Amino acid sequence: MKKLALLLAALGVMSATTFAAESALRITNVGQEVEIENESGGSDIGESVYFGTSVGLAYKDWTFGVIGAKRWNVDTDDIDSVTGRVVLDAWKHFDNYKLGFRLRSEKDYDRYYARGAWNHGMFWGSADLWYEAKSGKDVKGNDKNDTWRGEIFPIGVQYNGIKLGWFVDAEIVSGSVADGYREQNFEHQLRLYAPLYKGEKLTLTTQIRHTLTVNDKFNKENVSKESRYEDFGRTRVYLESDYKVNEALNVYLKYGYEFREKEYVKDRKSDENKNYYGDLIFGWNYKF
Repeated sequence: MKKLALLLAALGVMSATTFAAESALRITNVGQEVEIENESGGSDIGESVYFGTSVGLAYKDWTFGVIGAKRWNVDTDDIDSVTGRVVLDAWKHFDNYKLGFRLRSEKDYDRYYARGAWNHGMFWGSADLWYEAKSGKDVKGNDKNDTWRGEIFPIGVQYNGIKLGWFVDAEIVSGSVADGYREQNFEHQLRLYAPLYKGEKLTLTTQIRHTLTVNDKFNKENVSKESRYEDFGRTRVYLESDYKVNEALNVYLKYGYEFREKEYVKDRKSDENKNYYGDLIFGWNYKF
């Protein structure tokens, strides 16, 4: 937690210095969010219960974001603290694209992101690429490996509020990997975003994520106890609502449900454990 406190203090000094020098750094929005994630065989309420507070700032053609959060594992008879989180974002905006950097720090890892997004007419794309420096040991007592990760939309199309994108989730593990562990993974998805209803105050939208292919590599598959998603093996559907309380304040509620089909790496038999996933998100945002 000392590391997280130092990061927040550094951001505060930077913000105060910029504001004093230019009198142009301004707060654009504040908000809070709760996310409850659960899957079959897990905790009764949520294996991951997240509560975060976010602040957005802007300076000329730069935007910044700060998130402070806490995460718990919550069961009906027990609450376990899992980790704290600090996220620092910076974006430089251009005409049809933007470039950014993110630092995300938790108890067991630090992530260093390079980010980008572009939008031109009917076409769009984005990429979050990061290096994850891990600490501690895994369940088998091995030192955790650092990883290179990427969440990439190489290209998407959009029309009249509907967006369709090709999504790639990529992971490459750094260094030697213990027997039975995954060395790399590439998952390809189609993601669809579409409006359902738009009223004076209430807006309803949907998001659908469908896995196409999963290409992974394990060190010695014959000893692995892990399982993988099958090709076309999972679909997640979100229903999202946003209510405009007034010109500045909005509240939102989202729920996602994921259908899964997984197989064990070693023998390709079906894995019936944790075959569903639920994601509940709600919060508020106030714009200045």
